Amino acid sequence: MQEAPTPGYGTGILFVLGATLGWSLAGVFVRLMPGLDGWQINCWRGFWMSVFLLVYLVAVYGRDTAAKFREVPLPALIAVAGFFTAGSTLYVTSLTLAGTATVSVIGALSPIFAGVLSPWITQERTSLASWAAAFLALAGVAVIAWDGVNAGNLTGILVSLLVPLSFAGQTVTLRRYRAFDMVPAICVGGVVTFLLAGLMGYIFGGHSGGGFQVSLQQMLLLALMGPLQLSIPLICYAKGAKAVPAVTLSLVAMLDVVLNPLWSWVGVGEVPTQSAFIGGAIIVGAVVISIFGDRWLRQRGANR
Repeated sequence: MQEAPTPGYGTGILFVLGATLGWSLAGVFVRLMPGLDGWQINCWRGFWMSVFLLVYLVAVYGRDTAAKFREVPLPALIAVAGFFTAGSTLYVTSLTLAGTATVSVIGALSPIFAGVLSPWITQERTSLASWAAAFLALAGVAVIAWDGVNAGNLTGILVSLLVPLSFAGQTVTLRRYRAFDMVPAICVGGVVTFLLAGLMGYIFGGHSGGGFQVSLQQMLLLALMGPLQLSIPLICYAKGAKAVPAVTLSLVAMLDVVLNPLWSWVGVGEVPTQSAFIGGAIIVGAVVISIFGDRWLRQRGANR
């Protein structure tokens, strides 16, 4: 079977919104598995993510599945798989070295990193509207997390900085190689994450079975989490990257910061703080500017 044609800009935005919706379910799944640490969760959600992606690729390409893995240029395969593995591993590590709010605020630098990297990797110039949206989104996250931000140690800050850098790196790589189906590269990243997180669980998790040690009930939840919270969103994100510039990709993904507390509010009655409402509104505004700002400016210039 042939790969679907490149989606239009509007369809690409819908794909990225779908990806963000899936990613925002992370908190719900983590709450259902309070006995697991980050290594165990990353280990098995990476495994089940790769299993689902492989099934998806076989369903789409059939006998050509192996050829689709070979089609991906080796630098792209290494970069996407590496950035996925690095981002997942560094995120867990950063939470052990700095507070969650600090990691969240630093994570909001991802669109800015994407804007810096884009001209070099994708040859796309970041517009003034995109830069404004990126810094506005950073301010929104800062408002939400301000009360919980702590300086932490230098190591924690440096590790936390590598998380948004990894996500930005993955985003611009997907954009750079948008002519290829990059799902096979993400699939490889899941396998590497499974092995690395499992081994890291021995060192940092203190489990006799490392990150591989989970109960049957937990395994069933992780088998659901892998596809719903990672596989399907990443398929959508890779498709969106074919039509949407890197900075806008990163900014739309930041709606995860808004949706996560929303699910907690709906699911378990945790009412968000006032700062969460204010910061969330700022982030939504930034995303709207990123999606429509350039076109609005071009249209305004054309009407003059």
